[in-house]
Amino acid sequence: MYQSNKIYLYQLGMRIATLLPRFLALSFSHVFAFWGYVFAKKARNIIKKNIRYCNQSQLCLKTLLTFLNYGTYYVDLFRILILDKTKLQKLILKAQGIENLDRALANKKGAILITAHLGNWDLAGVYLASLGYPLTAVVEDIPEMSNMHNYFRIKGGIETVFTFEIKKMINALLRNRVLVLLADRDLTNRGVIVNFLAGKKKIPTGPQAFTLKYQAPILFGYFVLDEKRRKYQAYISKPYYFKNNLTNTEITQFIADQLSNYIKQFPTQWFVFQDEWYEHNS
Repeated sequence: MYQSNKIYLYQLGMRIATLLPRFLALSFSHVFAFWGYVFAKKARNIIKKNIRYCNQSQLCLKTLLTFLNYGTYYVDLFRILILDKTKLQKLILKAQGIENLDRALANKKGAILITAHLGNWDLAGVYLASLGYPLTAVVEDIPEMSNMHNYFRIKGGIETVFTFEIKKMINALLRNRVLVLLADRDLTNRGVIVNFLAGKKKIPTGPQAFTLKYQAPILFGYFVLDEKRRKYQAYISKPYYFKNNLTNTEITQFIADQLSNYIKQFPTQWFVFQDEWYEHNS
């Protein structure tokens, strides 16, 4: 019953987002998001904890803002269906470091682009694909929901593989594609526990395994909303090359530190609704 209701709301949101002008669709999404904040106690408490681990104050206000921003995420996800390149470009306020992908791909060994559940990662992929970058996104296999999410990604020109499809990930790198990983959650239960924000969290070890074995550089990025202008700013770091004298844990901690820095800058756009902390902050 819960999953059926979720799918119904998903389909309703899709209709609203694609039939109405964006500003009206955003208004509707904020109404839904507000009631989500009021009634979804478990999700509200998890977001509040996440905000606290970002060393933030005004927890209730910033938790509410997170719900509202999550509504914006879904509106712009759904609107991928009606976006052309010109309309997509109008949503971009600032883009910095995109050329670093060219530097990384010049070695012909692929590239690993790491981000978090921060801002609008799906729209980020569509934006990069619209610029001609060959993207392969590693996605979570969610019963009854994955096909709907992947529909938007594929529509936007992104190739998708599930977290258990390791050979396809390797093949993407061998084809000199950009392998996109959301590395703030361990979905395979094979990660390692490292320092993350003000606590400890399990982070996947796949990125470092790929970079060490296939010499594909790692880049970090985010695609976040300017909450006043309702447009996005994109950022991609320089490529990082790691040597075999570093341990998996050392590389994982480096990845965790980079993602933590981004999340601390935009705490109300970190959309993780699972309590995966291993200790409380002090």
